[in-house]
This record gives sequence, C-alpha cells and structure tokens, in this order.
Amino acid sequence: METSRVHFYLPKGVFFVEGEDAAPFLQGQFSQDIRMADGFRTYGLWLNRKGKILADSFILRISESRFLVVSYFGETEGLRDNLESRIIMDEVETRSAESGWFGVSVWGEAIERVLELAKLKRPNGDEFSSCDGVFAFWGRRGEEANLEILFGNETDRKSMEISLSEIGIQLLDHKSVRILALREKCFQVGLDVQDSDLPHEVGLTAAAVSYTKGCYIGQEVMVRLKSMGSSRRTLECVSVPKKLEGSGPWELRGTDGSRAGELRSVVCDGAKIIGVAMLKRTVSEEKTFEVAGQSEVTLCQAMQGTVD
Repeated sequence: METSRVHFYLPKGVFFVEGEDAAPFLQGQFSQDIRMADGFRTYGLWLNRKGKILADSFILRISESRFLVVSYFGETEGLRDNLESRIIMDEVETRSAESGWFGVSVWGEAIERVLELAKLKRPNGDEFSSCDGVFAFWGRRGEEANLEILFGNETDRKSMEISLSEIGIQLLDHKSVRILALREKCFQVGLDVQDSDLPHEVGLTAAAVSYTKGCYIGQEVMVRLKSMGSSRRTLECVSVPKKLEGSGPWELRGTDGSRAGELRSVVCDGAKIIGVAMLKRTVSEEKTFEVAGQSEVTLCQAMQGTVD
C-alpha cells in the first residue's frame, strides 16, 4: 500500500507571463519546449548564456497568451527581473500573482483525497487541472510520483490541514521532504544546485533540457556539452559519519591529498547524515574523501560517468 503523505509549503516563485508574444518569447528563454497545447505543463530551467542554472520552474500553459510560472525555490522578483531584462520589442509582460499562494505536495493514496477537497480532477501525464484559481500538476520531489496543488488563497490552508489530519494522513515538514529527495538523488535547484552549476553536472538534462526545440538562452552550451559526452564535475550524495565543525561548504580531498571538490551541505536523516557534494569527475574511481581534516565521507552510490 502506498504511503499517504502531504507537505504544505509557500512556493518562492509564482507569476504570470501574458501577452500576444508570450509563447514565442518564453520559447526563446526556457530550456524546455513550451510548444504544447493549452492545459499542459512542462518543467525546465532558466539558464544564462554560459549554460549555468539560474532557477527552475514549472510552466503551465493556460492559453497561447497566458502562462503561469511556478518555482519551488526561485524567487518571483529575480525571475521576473531576468525575463523583463530580455523583453525588447515583444508584446509580453510579467505580472505578479496575488499574495497568499500556497502549495501542497501530495504522495500516495492521499492524492485522491486532496483532489476531492480541492474539487479538482486528476491530471493525466503532462496535463494540469484547474478550478476557481486552484491548479494541480505532477511535481518533482523524487522518483515516487507526487502531485502539486497550488492555491491562490491561503485562507484555504487551515481547513485543509485540519481535514487531512483528521483522517490520519502524514504531514511532512521541509526537512523530511528534502531527505526524501536526497535519498533518490533528486537535487533541488535553489537548495542543492547553485548558480555556478550546469544541468549536465546535476542530473537535470533528461528532465529539463530540450535539444530539439531550437534556440534559447544557453542552448549552444547545452549542445556542446552533450557532444562531449561528460562533464568535468558531478553532484553526488555522500554519507557523513559525524557532525562537522563550522559551516559549509567544506573542502574535500582525495586519497592522494589533491582537491576533489566540496561538501556543500549536510542534513540529518535519523541517525545518519546525508551530504551534498560537488566532485571532480577525475576522482570518480574513489569512494572515500576527507573533509578538511575532520572526517571521511563516502559516496552513497556509484557515480555516473556520462551525460544523460
């Protein structure tokens, strides 16, 4: 039986992109193809011209001239500023959504119950469903399918929390959701992934990058890296045996004493400590690394050697 779990959160980024040129404008900015029918959503990245990741988002196509942009951790102000700086002659504008938006991530059998409370239909595949300003679409929290439901009125939150707690559905906090993602190496942009990272280094090319859609910001770098077949660095999960002194990032060194990368952050998973480390691919044969003379960390699983 699937475990029923629910996580309430405030998405950092929620805004609309509207106008006659909204579709072609976004097509030239986003890493994924948005040439989709109304009522569909896609997940992708905002890149700079060097291919580095600025943020990630879901884009929901309400109509050809109206899109809803949603990001777990990308700030609305920064995302809008980035897009507006690239508007030249386009008939397009960004518009902040009203305040009070909150999201609900749902797993397992709880999905049907939350959809019922929200009066929404279950979306199929890349579709989204909506009713009275509430949107439901499939999210990205790990390998297990999870539904994201976005509400535009935070007053609905308390009543839903009460309804779900009364029927015994497990409520997860932010830390628990992050641990679920890290166990499956589902790195989150804005938490684990930084603006110095390329999609190929953090395992996001398959889910978030199109090589066939045509030109967009960072596209030339994406194609060049794909032809190379591998990246110089890779983001990995490591097992940390004890609490570390100081605050990250911590320098990592290989068995020969050379610099192997950095341990960016750690999170406690019960009695275990999971770390997020950016490593050089040249040390891919090694399994153990030293953290600033304090301890040794071990790869949680074998590193991947090719670009997906």
